[in-house]
Amino acid sequence: MSKFFLLQAIYCVTGILFFVNDLYKKVPMGKGIVNAFIWPYAQWPVMKGYAIEMLDPVLGMIN
Repeated sequence: MSKFFLLQAIYCVTGILFFVNDLYKKVPMGKGIVNAFIWPYAQWPVMKGYAIEMLDPVLGMIN
């Protein structure tokens, strides 16, 4: 169950960061909200692969 909450927290934080980025760029509110909630899901495989690549040396030391 904690893995689910961790994934949702990561999604939430990335969505907020995309939304704040759009606010600074003065993107219309409707488009900014769509970007904040759709973009993290669309980029999930890329973010997951990058996170695994970053954690690979650490996981190697643990094992």
